[in-house]
Amino acid sequence: MSKILVVDDDPKIQMVIRIMLEKKGYTVKCVSSGIEAFKVLDAFAPNLIMLDVMMPGMSGYEVCRKLKSDENTKKIPVIMLTALGMGEDFEKAVDNGADWYIVKPFNSRQLLSRVDMLLNEKGGESGNQGT
Repeated sequence: MSKILVVDDDPKIQMVIRIMLEKKGYTVKCVSSGIEAFKVLDAFAPNLIMLDVMMPGMSGYEVCRKLKSDENTKKIPVIMLTALGMGEDFEKAVDNGADWYIVKPFNSRQLLSRVDMLLNEKGGESGNQGT
C-alpha cells in the first residue's frame, strides 16, 4: 500500500486530504511544516509527497528543492498544492523539481487522478480502486 506524506500548515486542508486519500486506500501522514516533514521522512518512507507552498519556516519550494537534490528522496513524486495560481508560480514549482502543481481550492477527482498517475509512473502502488 502506498504512503503519502501531506505537508500543509492548515489543519482543515490536512483533514480533507487525509479523508480523501484514506478512502482510496492510501496510508497518510500529515505534518505542518517542511521541518517536520524531514523529521518523519525516513521513518514514514512516503511513496508520494504533497506540499503546500506557503508554510512557516521553509517554503514548499525549498522543501521540494531539498528533496530533489538528495539521492535518497529525489525519485519521490511531489505534488505542490497552493493558492498561488499564476504562471510564474507553476514555473517556480517545476524549476524546484515538482512533478505536478494543483491550485487550491482543488477538485478532489483531479487530485486523486494525479496521485494515481504519479504513483503508477514512478512505480508506486495506487490506492484501492474498488472503494
